[in-house]
Amino acid sequence: MKMSNVRQTPRAEALKSLAKCAEFSAAAHAALSSDRWDAAGLSAIHSGICAGDAALIASAGVRSVSPDHGAVIALIDAQVPEFAATQRRQLSGLLKMKNQVAYEQRLLTQAEARHLVDNADRLAGWARRVVDAHVGR
Repeated sequence: MKMSNVRQTPRAEALKSLAKCAEFSAAAHAALSSDRWDAAGLSAIHSGICAGDAALIASAGVRSVSPDHGAVIALIDAQVPEFAATQRRQLSGLLKMKNQVAYEQRLLTQAEARHLVDNADRLAGWARRVVDAHVGR
C-alpha cells in the first residue's frame, strides 16, 4: 500500500472504530431479525471494516485511507501481529461481498446474510481483544 494511503492515527482512536463496529453489528442483527438480508449483509461488511480499522489503529497507530478496502488486508497483515489466517479469511470474505451486496441486483439469501454477520461478529471479537491488548479501555 502506498504511504499516501496511510494516516498516522492516535491509538486511542481505535475505541471509536470499535464503537462504529458495534453500531453496524447491532444494525446487522436487527436487519437479520427483520428478514432484511441485504441490509444485514452490508451492515456486517461495514462492521468488519471497522473491526479491521480498530485493530490496525490500536496495534500500529495508523489507518488506511485507500479507496480500495481490499488494500487494507496487506497493511493489517504487515502491521498487526495478531492478524492470523482466520481473521484474514473473515475480513477477505466480507470485503469480497461488498460490491455485490451494495451495487449488484442479486439479493442475498438468508444463509449468505447470516454467514456475513457471523464472520463480522467473530472479527469484532478479535478486534476487541487487539484493542484491549494495545490500548485498553
